[in-house]
Amino acid sequence: MLKVKETHQREVTTHKMMDFLTELHEARMTRDSGNQRVLSYTDCCERLYLTMLVLELLRRYPQFAPVAHGYAKRTTDRDSYKHFRMYATDLYNFAYFVQGDEEALNKLKDPKAAMAIRRRTTLPAMAFNRYLMAMSTGRVTSLNDQTVFLGIESALNIVNTDYKAIRRSLFNFNRLSTGDKKKIVTRLLYACRAKLRSSDIIEHLEALAAVRDLESAKVRDPEPTVSIPDVSVDIKDLGFYRFLLGTKNLMLAKKFIEMAVQGKPIPPQMVRAYMPAIKTIDNIVKGGPAFISMLKALERRALQSQTSKKD
Repeated sequence: MLKVKETHQREVTTHKMMDFLTELHEARMTRDSGNQRVLSYTDCCERLYLTMLVLELLRRYPQFAPVAHGYAKRTTDRDSYKHFRMYATDLYNFAYFVQGDEEALNKLKDPKAAMAIRRRTTLPAMAFNRYLMAMSTGRVTSLNDQTVFLGIESALNIVNTDYKAIRRSLFNFNRLSTGDKKKIVTRLLYACRAKLRSSDIIEHLEALAAVRDLESAKVRDPEPTVSIPDVSVDIKDLGFYRFLLGTKNLMLAKKFIEMAVQGKPIPPQMVRAYMPAIKTIDNIVKGGPAFISMLKALERRALQSQTSKKD
């Protein structure tokens, strides 16, 4: 009896909190230039996707669905996310950076690398906006939502297999056992604690997990806490690589870099192509701290040179 009363009181308290929070969705993670400067373009893509996963989870619980509806309403935009908005949601501003022009990308950690990836990334903004507008009206999840999700996943080049598994489970959520639901929510919590810790959405995910007892200590945390760098090799850079790797290894080395950034297994022939660079680093490390310091100083000079050329 006591446990029932405690559960009821907790639900009443949570309802009051939800009523208060539903309308309070202002960007936290992307609000100022300091927060933006630590983000890579790849970070923005991944965090946009994670925020969508959180909204999909929230809308499946009647107690938390109003939060998802209100957040989606505050995020939707009729101008294709072309303008930064301090008082919009973090999801809106992630879309702004992903859709960004040079002015937007210059606010990120590595503008040059961001621009290279931006050229081959196109967020389906109209479909994204329609998805959010439908959610904001309180409409239940549809097959079309899953199609939009897959399109955005592909467009943003989401390669993290854990995140894809969460997406598949969310669109099959009602068929999952309680144990499987706990596993999915816990994995999403780990991802958001690593990559959306200061965002405007994580407190709602934390509240859902606490109220519904959906966090499991049995699930391993696989998340790195570092930002994912924007590594991109253009034709000019590839030409310079020949001085280090030799001309015959260039294309395989390019594939090595691309697959390494994506976290994919790298075939042996690509590793062999990049081996001269690995050997160079190994020789410098074996030379001791003084040589390592010189290498770091050389890297700083190279980065400064790239910045001055751009200016």
